[in-house]
Amino acid sequence: MRALLLSLFLLGSVAASAQDCNNLPWEADLTYRLNTQTSQGVRDASLVVSDALLPVTLGTPIVLYGVGMLGMTGTETSDRYTAESGLQLGLSVGLAYGVTAALKYVIDRERPYQAYPDCIDAGDSYSEPSMPSGHATGAAALATTLSLRYPEWYVIAPTVLYALYTGFARLNLGMHYLSDVLVGYAIGTGVALGIHALSEEIFDLADPLLPGLTTSASMPMAPSHSPIVSFSWSF
Repeated sequence: MRALLLSLFLLGSVAASAQDCNNLPWEADLTYRLNTQTSQGVRDASLVVSDALLPVTLGTPIVLYGVGMLGMTGTETSDRYTAESGLQLGLSVGLAYGVTAALKYVIDRERPYQAYPDCIDAGDSYSEPSMPSGHATGAAALATTLSLRYPEWYVIAPTVLYALYTGFARLNLGMHYLSDVLVGYAIGTGVALGIHALSEEIFDLADPLLPGLTTSASMPMAPSHSPIVSFSWSF
């Protein structure tokens, strides 16, 4: 009899402590719905996009800078512009990530899957604090910088769409709340805009690290109606 009563008590305690997934705060409810009511294919795509972000945000500035420094674009001015773009993107992404990393531990917000383990599954392996989203920060810094340096639809559209899907992916994977993503977007965009406003001063200071120009060459404005990088040979 005592064993039966103890079992009933334990079952009642577990039931009482279980989280009500149909009565969550609105931000948690949004993450819960995106986390549980999408197909496995969408979850897989979200994981791929999330995993790709760090290589993309670190690799793109390195590639741009390297292409410019190696003189692979065909002209001195485009070499210089491409290297500058790589430098600007690297500074924007690096500073944005730094701001976000610091704020995470100042705000110290639990991730959704940690706060609501009965309702939200972790689709990724990050465990540091949730606010702001580092993925949203990096994606916004990348999209903003590339759109400013190369204001063409074929640059703006894919980078902005990638940033937007990254934000969705972080909710879909149960890693963030909407406000985490929006604050990340704000930080990434704001830092990228600030670096862009100071870009000429930055390039002057970094002149020894950039391709030189002959006296007859003039610096180009943002290139129009041309690819980001025009190689002088075909593959």
